[in-house]
Amino acid sequence: MAHRGWKRDGFTPAKKAKAIEALGKCGNVTDAARVAGVSDTTFYRHLNRDPDFARSCELAREQAAKPLETLAWQRATEGAPEKVIRNGEIVQIKVKPSDAMLGMLLRASDPKKYGRLSRGGATRKQIERKLRRKIETETREKMRRELVATDEEVKEALVKALWAHGIRIRAAQSAERAPNRTAEAEE
Repeated sequence: MAHRGWKRDGFTPAKKAKAIEALGKCGNVTDAARVAGVSDTTFYRHLNRDPDFARSCELAREQAAKPLETLAWQRATEGAPEKVIRNGEIVQIKVKPSDAMLGMLLRASDPKKYGRLSRGGATRKQIERKLRRKIETETREKMRRELVATDEEVKEALVKALWAHGIRIRAAQSAERAPNRTAEAEE
């Protein structure tokens, strides 16, 4: 008869229940494992192998996060008291909301809209790498197009571009490249 492995490592169903309860209170795996009387390695091994235990741990973590999120929201909107001390005495207590905390809550709620946190979104290096690839691709494409053109085509395109911007060139050169435009310019 196969067993779940708890006889070997001592992580019995009762200890699992105790660990889940502790995880729901503190939100920390190390502390929850210590309360249950097992190592955090054993805790993580069961977390990775037992889907029911993993689901229960996820719910416990969400339960532990709710009071923290409430406190963070309160500090971001209402503020936290700050003491103003002058000459060793408290002269004022200000209640100051935290813009940083509000930004963090917004990023956590919608990382696509408000930016990334440590795990989500792209890093600066990833963005630069992507832009660099795009610029290189566009430049190579442009160079390929320019290299396919003959010298005469390049000169003709240059003259047309100069005329388009209102830059006048010597009459001899313009007559060779754009005879109809030279006649228009003389009139």
